[in-house]
Amino acid sequence: MEETLNLEDILDVIKRNLIMIISLTLLFGALAAFATAFLMTPQYEAKTQILVSQAQESDAAVNNQNIQASLQLINTYRDIIKSPTVLDDVVANLDLEQTTSALSNQIAVSNQDQSQVVTVTVTDEVAENGEIIANEVATVFQEKVADVMSVDNVSILAPADIGENPSPVSPQPLINIAIGLILGALLGLGIAFLRAFLDKRVTTEEEMQKYLDLPVLGTVAKFDK
Repeated sequence: MEETLNLEDILDVIKRNLIMIISLTLLFGALAAFATAFLMTPQYEAKTQILVSQAQESDAAVNNQNIQASLQLINTYRDIIKSPTVLDDVVANLDLEQTTSALSNQIAVSNQDQSQVVTVTVTDEVAENGEIIANEVATVFQEKVADVMSVDNVSILAPADIGENPSPVSPQPLINIAIGLILGALLGLGIAFLRAFLDKRVTTEEEMQKYLDLPVLGTVAKFDK
């Protein structure tokens, strides 16, 4: 006879293993909290915005063409910002310990669709360092792009400013703890259902009638020694 697992069986498995499931859930939540507090280094972000524009023209059609040209150049500018041409000077100017490659991994360059504003985001363990690096990247890029592209259409729209009390962007304690709790609960449920699947013993009158299709004629009471 094919066995099926109905809602009653599922609830029974959970009920019989509830302590184990709760214990694993709390354990993984505690491990996630510990790792977040003591093993993960806080990371801070500093952002500066660069405007890619063209000189104003009286003719609207020409102006629209210039805007489209600026938008097409933005992808090129994103590559230049993270290139050794710019970052080598940033490392030298600030006397940074990390290599150009390592610095590149700390930098993210993005822009919204159809926007002439490029955002340079620097992630660092020290908030002040991120602000200094972001502003230096913008300054060096503004100088270098004139030589590399023979254009003068870049200006710093908003320098990086982390404020007085910056908050880390990672790790995020609540999210990490929630993930730990979910993983613990899933592991507990997995173990509970695996044990139920592998346990072929018949331990109750109801199971005997269900699986053996035989009537129960009597039971033997269990006596304590």
